[in-house]
Amino acid sequence: MAVGLVAAAASILSSRLDLGAETLKLSLQVSDAMIAASLFLAAFFIRQIVDDRRQIAESEQRFRRAMEDSAIGVAIVGLDGRIVQTNPAFAAMLDYSREEIEAKTFFQITHPDDLQIGRDTMVSLKEGKIDSFHFEKRYLRKDGTPVWAQLAGSVIRDEESGRPLYLVSQIEDIDARKKSEARIAEAETRWNFALASAGQGVWDFNLRKGGTTYSATWVKMLGYADGELDGDPDRWLAMIHPDDRAIVDEADRAHLAGETPFFEAEYRMRHKYGHWIWILDRGKALERDGDGRLTRAIGSLTDITQRKEAEARLIVSAAMLADEKERLRVTLQSIGDAVICTDAANRVTFMNPIAEKLTGVAAGDGLGKTLGHVYWAVDEETGQRIGVARPPAGSPGPADHNSRAVLIRRDAG
Repeated sequence: MAVGLVAAAASILSSRLDLGAETLKLSLQVSDAMIAASLFLAAFFIRQIVDDRRQIAESEQRFRRAMEDSAIGVAIVGLDGRIVQTNPAFAAMLDYSREEIEAKTFFQITHPDDLQIGRDTMVSLKEGKIDSFHFEKRYLRKDGTPVWAQLAGSVIRDEESGRPLYLVSQIEDIDARKKSEARIAEAETRWNFALASAGQGVWDFNLRKGGTTYSATWVKMLGYADGELDGDPDRWLAMIHPDDRAIVDEADRAHLAGETPFFEAEYRMRHKYGHWIWILDRGKALERDGDGRLTRAIGSLTDITQRKEAEARLIVSAAMLADEKERLRVTLQSIGDAVICTDAANRVTFMNPIAEKLTGVAAGDGLGKTLGHVYWAVDEETGQRIGVARPPAGSPGPADHNSRAVLIRRDAG
């Protein structure tokens, strides 16, 4: 068409204008150039349109293949919640055919308790407050059983007006993970209850989660509110009694170096109200990164203040008893009567110097022996041997001794 127009224009001009041969020749050359340029531009635009259509077709083909072959669910949803298109993975996740599920809305296949999060997301998308979304919710399978899923998606808008057209969602089945988390949470609840009932607190150092968390029993043990000590993994070190810090540091170093199977230390920690309480701390390193640095450890704390106080009282009592025994020993050693002490089995446990002299048996030789190895007694009038055995426990009456007893030394034959 452009070539015809240019040729017609040249013919008209040449008939109406008195042009010389050179001028006419120049005009025709310009016309030829314009025709060639027009043809080139036409071919360029045609090729561009063809390329654009081919790229669009390829892009659509890639999206279609990615959607069809995806291992997780993909759905295109209208702003009214109607399911426009899904892939086989999403239909299979809910035990529907594609035709069945594409005849429904998202609200029809969502668990009633999770409907609101979908509605709120749709409102925010329509109002332009968000362009993408990410949340977890429960769907309903065809038989009505719930299944947990994780959604991630974005809104597709009109390029010119920016008006939202539809949503593209990726839906991952996380039901197995959720059930596993529920079982773990239940086990942890029982474990924490058992520890709390036993008065034991739990600490959990997790570098990936940003620090250390402490159970309610742990923080209550030190007078703090739940969560008040969470965060800084080194804060507990500042609460340790200065005299006990070296013990804790050494136990920590030995465990981290692999020299001990677990961390264990007894030390004092400052209570929120200023006094000191005794703690038994046990823990174990669970995870390390590629460089060997600790990333996860868990342990328990037990308040052993009462035990430590009882031990201190026992030490004082033992010292007092030792002093009393020493005073008694000095007294028995110095009196003028012979004293021989025995245990329940009639074995000699003590002899003072007078007893040694009287029996002719040194205390070192007599200790641990029965009385019969140290001396025996006979009746002065009858000459009959008098038993020196201790009467049975609980039996009435004194031991078999009388005022006519005569002591016979072992060396007297």
